Amino acid sequence: MQKTHKKQFHILSLRDEKNLSPEELVQYYANLRTYVLQRKLTNTTPGAVTIAPHLKGVTDKIVNRLTKILCRGPVEVVSDGQQNIPKGAVIFAFTHQGILDNFVWIPETPCHCVILHSAKVKMFLKLAQLNTGLILVSKKDEDVENRQNARLDMLQILLRGHSIAYFPESAWNLSPNRLHLPMSYGFLDIARKADVPVVPVAMEFTYNTSTDRERITKVHIRYGQAIMVNASDSLAEKLEEYSEAVSTMRWELIEEKGCFSRKDVSDRDYSNYLKGNLRNLEMGGIDINVERDHIRGAREEFYWFHPINDLPLDIP
Repeated sequence: MQKTHKKQFHILSLRDEKNLSPEELVQYYANLRTYVLQRKLTNTTPGAVTIAPHLKGVTDKIVNRLTKILCRGPVEVVSDGQQNIPKGAVIFAFTHQGILDNFVWIPETPCHCVILHSAKVKMFLKLAQLNTGLILVSKKDEDVENRQNARLDMLQILLRGHSIAYFPESAWNLSPNRLHLPMSYGFLDIARKADVPVVPVAMEFTYNTSTDRERITKVHIRYGQAIMVNASDSLAEKLEEYSEAVSTMRWELIEEKGCFSRKDVSDRDYSNYLKGNLRNLEMGGIDINVERDHIRGAREEFYWFHPINDLPLDIP
């Protein structure tokens, strides 16, 4: 999938960009966009921006069937907030709790999206999403060229008027007490360079609590107000804005689910959620330890005492 592309343009780091004057930064972004539009896509699956947009109706039907299969039965899908989606290219920035996040939103989203996706999953998962298109990216820190090529692919796809689905947490949030995991601001940097809005999207799942058989019975998807990122904006401040928006939406969705007794939450809802996700990680060939390691800041001393995604399941 990956091809070596002879560089004709010096790409600056974020640190280097900070040393530019406002005028120089605007000119650099203009030159970067010109360069990106001339290069070939390297990490993107074939047909993602040519064939896939015309197959959305077919893809929607496939996704509905796949959702029912993975949920092990009928599932209610509710969505709202689509009026917040601007026209044109958009980065949809989703919360990330499990395998359904990769596609359950597709029929509820009015435009076609190419998905930024980890390259290290089983082939059948890649094939299942091939209809909508994938930008495959390595999670390994040493794969600098691969990760830069993925960013350049995203930028080109957005500049050509297509939208992208992005998961800022980079790993499944399996924590019972965090609305989202720590995030990097790479998606905001891409939005700034492409001059496109970011739409925060929160998803909340309701799990079967009447039996010991873990399965999802309802999915609620909410699209929030678009966030614009200008060349002069602080990415750290914009990340706080996104974090606040997506946390508030997810909290509202949790409240709308209703109140649960402590016993039900501890012994059924969360354990079913965790068992289902661990099963899906294994099915997809995803190592839970790799997922943990790639949570932003996971190696910091703070998380030695406040672990995230590291809660053992001790319920039979």
